[in-house]
Amino acid sequence: VITNIYSDMQKKIVIASVLKPVDDVRSFLKLSQSIAKTNKYEVNIIGNDSKNAIEISNVKFHRHQVSRNQWANRYFLRFRILRLISKIKPDLLIITDHELIGVAVISKFISGCRIIYDVQENYYLNLIGIKPSLLKTSYANLVRLKERLSSILMDKYWLAEQCYARELPFVKGKSLVIENKAFAVDHGPKKNRGNKAIFTGTISDYSKVDLALTCYKKLLQLDSNFTLQIIGQYHHDEVEKYLVNESKKLKGLSFNISKKPIPHSEIVSAITSATLGIISYQPNVVNRYKIPTKLYEYSRYQLPYLVQKDTYWSEIGKGLGGAMPIEFGNPDLEFIQENLKNSLKLFPKAYPREATWEFESKRIIKSIKKLIN
Repeated sequence: VITNIYSDMQKKIVIASVLKPVDDVRSFLKLSQSIAKTNKYEVNIIGNDSKNAIEISNVKFHRHQVSRNQWANRYFLRFRILRLISKIKPDLLIITDHELIGVAVISKFISGCRIIYDVQENYYLNLIGIKPSLLKTSYANLVRLKERLSSILMDKYWLAEQCYARELPFVKGKSLVIENKAFAVDHGPKKNRGNKAIFTGTISDYSKVDLALTCYKKLLQLDSNFTLQIIGQYHHDEVEKYLVNESKKLKGLSFNISKKPIPHSEIVSAITSATLGIISYQPNVVNRYKIPTKLYEYSRYQLPYLVQKDTYWSEIGKGLGGAMPIEFGNPDLEFIQENLKNSLKLFPKAYPREATWEFESKRIIKSIKKLIN
């Protein structure tokens, strides 16, 4: 009888982050909703407060407030998160950044919970960046050491990119690739979207928003009625100043940007109202084998998009549909114009099942069952 009662009780799962908001696309919309739909688990999300006052019955939110540049607050926040996790007593703890590795290890010793490290970045490469320095390299080495030493206590690694399985030696034998693929969508009848280009996601030198603007200037040569909307999160004030200055000089340029993540619904609205997406990443040591989430989204929503040719992600994009590989330094306007006129030819008849979030969702549920059931 005791066994039957225990098996019917919902096991508790915590998804925790320091900086990511409680309604983060991956943690909330993808992971937590996939888990909660099973009705087998109590799902808790610990994260930064969001501009959206979101409350749903099947997920419990635990909010805090901290910004990227508040280093001291971020450090002491870990103790608050540890106390909260100790109070919840989860069967499974999913951490989404390296800052909570110590918290996860201590929680495991206190409550015996299983741990999944949801690796969304190769922090070592990200911290060193394209222009290494002694300070960057030292901090990156400390983070990598922490990841290596804790690996013996991690039960599973979920990897947001396939390349992490090669780049991160400490995940060997414990990893499962869970990519940031797009949700199912109901395309409905095609609408006349006008000549609207969009640039979505993180706005920075790394994502090459400057190249997107250079390309937009070329698009205006095709059609002076073209517009460009930039929508997403930025971390540095210089980015906002740059876009404000450019908007004064460029006709049809608008932007919806914030230091906090933009609600995903606004991103989707921009995608479904656009004619053309712009993914202007240039390959470097950090990103050359990564696939931008917006590539999956543009392909899934049947939005044609420009992407740097001869890159790993341009080949992926051609297979999924919608990719128009160009040289951003010297875009072929005739090629762009011809593809926009016949955009349906860019897409396969059926979107690959393996490239959907629904496919990934089933795999995470199986992974959780193996760990805590």
